[in-house]
Amino acid sequence: MHYYNLETKEVVKSLNSNLSGLKEETIKQRLKKYGHNKIKKTRKISGLKIFLNQFKDFLILILIVALIISAIIPIYKKGINNLELKDLIDPIVILAILIMNAFLGFFQEYKAEKAIALLKKLSPEKTTVIRNNQIKEINSSKIVPGDIILLEEGDKISADARLIHVDYFKVDESTLTGESIPVTKITKPLRGKQQLAEQINMVFAGTMVVAGRAKAIVVNTGHKTEMGKIASLVQETQDTITPLQKRLQKLGEKLGIIVIAIAFLVFVIGVINKFDITQMFMAGLSLAVAVIPEGLPAVVTITLALGIRKMYKKNALIRRIKSIETLGSITIICADKTGTLTKNDMEAKTLFINNQLITTEKGKFYQNKKEIEPKKLSLLLDIAASCNNSTLHTGDPTEKALLKLAKTQHIEKRTILNQLPFNSERKYMITEHLINNKKILYLKGAPEKILNLCNYINIENREQILTNKTKSRILDINNSLASEALRVLAMAYKQGNKTIFVGLIGMMDPPKPEVKNALKLAKQAGIKVKMLTGDNIKTAEAIAKQIGIIGDAITGQDLDSLNEKELKNRIEKIAIFARIDPSHKVKILKALQDSGEIVAMSGDGVNDAPALKKADVGIAMGLKGTDISREVSDMVLTDDHFASIVAAIRQGRIIYDNIKKFLKFLLSVNFTEILVILFTLILKFPLPFLPLQILWINLVTDSLPALALGIDPAEKDIMKRKPRNPKESILYGIIPIIIFIATLAFISTLGIYFLEYYSGTPIDKVRTMTVTTSIVFELIIIFGLRTKRSLLKEGIFKNKWLFYAVIGILILQFLVVQTPINFIFKFVSLGLFDWIKIVLFSSFGIVALELAKKLTPKIM
Repeated sequence: MHYYNLETKEVVKSLNSNLSGLKEETIKQRLKKYGHNKIKKTRKISGLKIFLNQFKDFLILILIVALIISAIIPIYKKGINNLELKDLIDPIVILAILIMNAFLGFFQEYKAEKAIALLKKLSPEKTTVIRNNQIKEINSSKIVPGDIILLEEGDKISADARLIHVDYFKVDESTLTGESIPVTKITKPLRGKQQLAEQINMVFAGTMVVAGRAKAIVVNTGHKTEMGKIASLVQETQDTITPLQKRLQKLGEKLGIIVIAIAFLVFVIGVINKFDITQMFMAGLSLAVAVIPEGLPAVVTITLALGIRKMYKKNALIRRIKSIETLGSITIICADKTGTLTKNDMEAKTLFINNQLITTEKGKFYQNKKEIEPKKLSLLLDIAASCNNSTLHTGDPTEKALLKLAKTQHIEKRTILNQLPFNSERKYMITEHLINNKKILYLKGAPEKILNLCNYINIENREQILTNKTKSRILDINNSLASEALRVLAMAYKQGNKTIFVGLIGMMDPPKPEVKNALKLAKQAGIKVKMLTGDNIKTAEAIAKQIGIIGDAITGQDLDSLNEKELKNRIEKIAIFARIDPSHKVKILKALQDSGEIVAMSGDGVNDAPALKKADVGIAMGLKGTDISREVSDMVLTDDHFASIVAAIRQGRIIYDNIKKFLKFLLSVNFTEILVILFTLILKFPLPFLPLQILWINLVTDSLPALALGIDPAEKDIMKRKPRNPKESILYGIIPIIIFIATLAFISTLGIYFLEYYSGTPIDKVRTMTVTTSIVFELIIIFGLRTKRSLLKEGIFKNKWLFYAVIGILILQFLVVQTPINFIFKFVSLGLFDWIKIVLFSSFGIVALELAKKLTPKIM
């Protein structure tokens, strides 16, 4: 059956539905029969696959080679039948480390995958339906065949449906048909078999409404929709990695090449100095594994994933993970006024009718502070209520405010016979009604647009010619109301050749209470805020003044008169853009980006999509935003609050900061082992670390303590710094401290080694104390590395997870040294005085670092 061949009545009948909508019992039955309106996933997170992927890493492969060689050597030397348990300690421990690394990596990646998968599910898409003779907004997954759906500009269509009624209705079907020009839809049945692109009385899941309104009956849902048949076009199966992750991968690869070369050098020097070849080979492999930052990708992934979760809790849903990096570099926020900076909850405050200004409050009307009889306002309120596409509970806030005002005088909305919908370019709408058996047109829109259309004015129910002088006076009143932060709409009606002006209604959309503080915080962080609005310039300036946005104001008309160079020269000083349409946003954005700014831009409409896509961070509204704006955005505000943008920028800075902290720690301490071994080999001293001991140091210090840095709380000055240059290296500003800490670790580790060696201490005990000093040094220095402030002011308990991780590893090291299992790593038990020496040598680093912070704060 082809629904496009049938009359609308036949379609409704064939689906056992009716125009007042399905009843609850029928909906339950159909959900059971057809299932939820979802396309089945083709990709799932496989725990086993993630676990097996841990063994593909280049460094893990090195460790596997070490495992095989350490198992073959004793077999070759003694034969398989003569082996004892002690001969297999090395391969057993390496295997244990391999498995522990794999489980740690699995745990990190699985958690990260789960977190990212959760966040890929945007707040559920909604669809407006008629059910049981009531208009409702429901989760799109609950739609069933036979449902009557209502569609309007900006909606993403959630099921295949046959159109019943259309008003200037156009749909972008490019995602389905590849046709870039929006399709104008009709309701008449089509003859013969039609290709998908030619089914112009149908709408399809996944396509976008770009103009007008429509009513339709759902014919297919879920995998039976046209989009469901080609599910690969809908599902996001491609994983992306961020530019930061790419840079860190390259850094890891470069470090890997350097370290493998040095490890080979260690092996050669050891062999030349007549050390045991097997031991030197294993030492070289162990150094390569220990020093290359194999934990870096996992830490970055989990830091990003946990950061995204925190952002989501603070009402900022990240759709594209790369935007997290960009957030820390934002220099300009271009914010929509309505709904982002203001409450988007309009109330009528002032009316202009019969050449008089009238104020209203709580359903009463006043002239010169005296209450008046509202009968004279009936025509104005009738137009306000009837030239209106909203209801008291759903729709545009301005239209809802007009309905509420009319409701106070018991004026109900008239039936609309036909209409020309409002759009952002035309800036007015027209509706057709039948009144006293005569067709009449009602007009509502921007005062300057309506006045241009009018040739008469209604004064006390008498139609008079509208002179240019009267027009100028009305525009002056409009400007006066707008300067008081009122949004003003004009009302008119048309009969024959006469278009008659009736009056103005001014409404207030007050700023959100938290905006003022958020703006102060943004300014403190070196971020400028520019207000973008379709409102009158006076209204925009008044709101800007209330919330603290200071700068020049310009209209869309003024923008059109400027060429690219002129706008680029002026853009820095302009803070308020009024009466702009979506095309102006792209022009503003280009001028800012050409000036070197990193721009976050908010938007909610269909036509905002190009600007949102082009912005460095495109921000869509979760509550009032259209599906298409959310589709192209990098971030969605689930509460539509400006403060959430600033909070997201703060969180973006924290995430980047924490990745740099981890890098500081990892690079400064991991190279110490290789330098210490090189130094002792050149001087022909015994190895300070055995291969297994190197792997042990790597395992305990690069795991939990390093991960805890990824969730470190914000530094106090996080929002007092200038935005970060996006082109700067991840190592920018931290190389001096990396070298400084590596030097301190080198001195501390060699210090205890030589002290014990020259004291005649047995070599096993020397190595036990050297390894333990290295571990304790790293566990203490990490507290100093996590903050630029003095530890005396900052304390060690601010990051509780780091504190717990450090205490846990210290206890583990103590048990490994002091209990009978110490033979595994060739450790020996230590006395109280030995532990005191370890603490003293390990504390040397933190003391030096704290002194350096005080003496050279800019470098540290």
